[in-house]
Amino acid sequence: MNSVTGINGLYRGLLYVAVGWLLTAAVAGLGKTLGITVMLPATSAALLIHMVFRAGPEGHPLEAAPLPADLAAALALGYLEDLHQGLPTGTLTLAYGLTLLAMRWADGRLSIRGPIGRAAMALVACALIDLITWAVLLSLSGPLGLPPGVLDAGLATMHWHALATMLATPAIWAIIDGALRLSLRVSRLLQRPSAPVQRIAGRRPPPS
Repeated sequence: MNSVTGINGLYRGLLYVAVGWLLTAAVAGLGKTLGITVMLPATSAALLIHMVFRAGPEGHPLEAAPLPADLAAALALGYLEDLHQGLPTGTLTLAYGLTLLAMRWADGRLSIRGPIGRAAMALVACALIDLITWAVLLSLSGPLGLPPGVLDAGLATMHWHALATMLATPAIWAIIDGALRLSLRVSRLLQRPSAPVQRIAGRRPPPS
């Protein structure tokens, strides 16, 4: 079996969500503990690109998952980011869903090959997510009572966020590739038929 066929679309989506949640918590925790002041990457955006362009572990390319499965995973990642960043529920959920649709459209029309091309698409995806988020918050700035300068400051640092995501993409892919390999091995072990038990008949004692 040369492709990751042992992992269906739904289970793979759940794996992306689980890894995304762990990465988001780990990056935020390390940033706070170590006092990191540089821009941190959008780990979920890199996972989104891995999901769409089916990078997969080396020698085990991923098969295309149904659009509903990928969209559900993207919405779940966006919802987790909403909770993590304290944004109004649905802001990043919408941004991740729309970005997933845009990346799926690009996947069918553009030839993106190699780690450099996919890392560049991670930069584009992160920038698109940030722009959609900025537009949503701008439209809701009145009801939310956001100061005018807050959104402008965020818009000015979007390029650093996208660059940090692009640089972190290879490491994030290595983590999700390891999780996919482990899941594939577990799936194969569960599907392996058990060996039949053979009974050895004992000799009857000679008649007395």
